[in-house]
Amino acid sequence: MNTKPPFRLDELDAGHPLRQHPFEATGQGVPDQYFDSLASRVQARIADQRKQEEAHAGPLVSWSWGRTLASLAGAGLVAALVYVTWPQRQDSIGRETLSGVSDAAIVAYLDEQGLNPDEIASTPAADASMMDDSTTIKYLDLKPDAIRQYLDMQNIDNEQLNAGS
Repeated sequence: MNTKPPFRLDELDAGHPLRQHPFEATGQGVPDQYFDSLASRVQARIADQRKQEEAHAGPLVSWSWGRTLASLAGAGLVAALVYVTWPQRQDSIGRETLSGVSDAAIVAYLDEQGLNPDEIASTPAADASMMDDSTTIKYLDLKPDAIRQYLDMQNIDNEQLNAGS
């Protein structure tokens, strides 16, 4: 940081060296074609300074055992976390596995899960397997008396509808 106070050239004495013309101090005047070659000389000096700075500048990142070991440890940690958290593939259960389970056990499981047999029968996969009405009635676990009573109620409802019209 510059701690010198600012000044104006007008305020300096006429004999002050900063007020003197640079070429008048030597007494020789301005050399011939000085300003014609000034730009090329300035650019050449800048190029020389850059070359010197590049020659003295070292690599931005140097190699070291510590940096190498830290990088390998980080990569190993990432690989271990990926291995531990990678989800395992879950294949579908084969028909052979379910063939050993009794129908009663399946029905008991569905009851424990709170599933209604009507909801299961309405799914497309279950519709294909329950093409036969006797299979559906078997899973509904209905008593023959309950079926007769339902049919009688249907007949009574139909007779009342027909009589009303």
